[in-house]
Amino acid sequence: MGSAAKFSIRLILEAEVYPTEDEKRVIQAMKAIVPFSEELDDVEIQEGEIKVIRVTKEGYESLSKLRNSFRSNRILDTARSLLISKKGDIRPLRFHKQAAIVGRVSLVDNEEFSPLGVIVLRIYYDGDPMILADWLAPRTERGKPVNEATLQDLLYGRS
Repeated sequence: MGSAAKFSIRLILEAEVYPTEDEKRVIQAMKAIVPFSEELDDVEIQEGEIKVIRVTKEGYESLSKLRNSFRSNRILDTARSLLISKKGDIRPLRFHKQAAIVGRVSLVDNEEFSPLGVIVLRIYYDGDPMILADWLAPRTERGKPVNEATLQDLLYGRS
C-alpha cells in the first residue's frame, strides 16, 4: 500500500454510571484512559435504568496517552493479549473504573474484578489490526518492545 491512502481510527469509550457514582468522576476516569473534551468531542449520555456515557473520537492522537501508559506501567504484553483475538481481530479493551478514577490505567479481562463495572474502549481501525497492535502494544522481549510499528506504518500501512 502506498502513501496515498491514510487509514482512519475511531474510538468509542463507554462507561456505565451507577446510582452511587458521581457522573463527573466517571468522566474524569474515562479521561485517564483517552483524553477528550466535553465541549469539542462527541459525548453522549444515555439516561435509563443505568446511565451510560459514550465518547466517540477520531484519530490516533487519542490513543497516544494510552500507548504511553502501557509502556510506563510495563503492561505491553498484557495489553496486546487482550487487544488481539486468536483470529487477529481487534477486541474491546476493558479498564478497571475505580483505578481510572485515581488516574491509573488497569486492564481487566473479567468484569468480576471491577465491582463498579468497567470502562470499555472499542477501537475501529481500517488498516491491518496487527499494525495497530504493533504500534499500541508491541510484543516485548526481556521487557523491550520488538517489531514496533511506527506512526507512518499505522497511518499508511507497512511497505
